[in-house]
Amino acid sequence: MSQQITFKDGTTLAVANIKGDTIYHQSAQRDSLEIQIAKGTITFDDLDALTADSANTDRLTILTQEGDTQTQAIYDHYVVRMALSLKPIAITPATPDAPAVTEDRLCVTLAQLTYVEVQQAAQAAAIADMQAAITALAFGGES
Repeated sequence: MSQQITFKDGTTLAVANIKGDTIYHQSAQRDSLEIQIAKGTITFDDLDALTADSANTDRLTILTQEGDTQTQAIYDHYVVRMALSLKPIAITPATPDAPAVTEDRLCVTLAQLTYVEVQQAAQAAAIADMQAAITALAFGGES
């Protein structure tokens, strides 16, 4: 199985694994995605810049290829970056006869906005649009 993630700005990265979870963060239950990327795919600084801009993570497209089957999933509003780190990930769990096999991966965890937060942002944008239209009318400007 192989996976790719495409950010809203068009940046596409190969990912080693994506884990979904439900977490409690900033006083709300949120869905989250931990995106694990193999070292060498992108630099830590570039991943930091890419995921620090919430406009880039507002819409994520995940493409999964498993044999001849390809699926695409869209994830909206994953704009709360909770973590960015380089950490060892167990690729093969430990057994009584062998230690775990680990691999260092870049990991970014993004949490989704709640319904209320999305609605508040839409209302704020609508109010800003109305204020701009009123200002344009008041000063005789045309849009």
